[in-house]
Amino acid sequence: MATEHINLAEQALANLVNQFARPMDFLRELAQNSIDAGSPRIEVAVDWDPPKLGEEDGVLRITVDDFGEGMDEEIIDNQLTRLFSSTKEDDLTKIGKFGIGFTSIFAIQPQAVLLRTGRHGEYWELLFHADRSFDKVKITDPVVGTQITLFKRMAEPELEKFIL
Repeated sequence: MATEHINLAEQALANLVNQFARPMDFLRELAQNSIDAGSPRIEVAVDWDPPKLGEEDGVLRITVDDFGEGMDEEIIDNQLTRLFSSTKEDDLTKIGKFGIGFTSIFAIQPQAVLLRTGRHGEYWELLFHADRSFDKVKITDPVVGTQITLFKRMAEPELEKFIL
């Protein structure tokens, strides 16, 4: 029975992640999260590192930085990494209420996602793997808001059609 429950949860998550029509639609979700966190601005950068000698694929890097409230360990453990968990449910001033905004990041099937954030004097770095598992490490370098960087391997011909 427990295995069946896990399979249903994984299927629900896959359906949510794949609901986005275009690969870059996840940026809208991250922007909504940033606005809800009170960020006065959002910086987005798209870079591509060409393949190294002997490799076919380069690495697409998409970075989204906000300057909002950031997250502490409680928010990371109870909202960010838990599907359908949101503190915005009863707040009419917030856009996102369903707890799926960050999960949308996996729609482009990145090899890794690096998240750095801080709040209340504590700072965290999370490395999400392709299977959505993650490593969480407390860091000492101050972080304002939340910084997210996605890493996706791809060949140069795929790049233009992917980001347009």
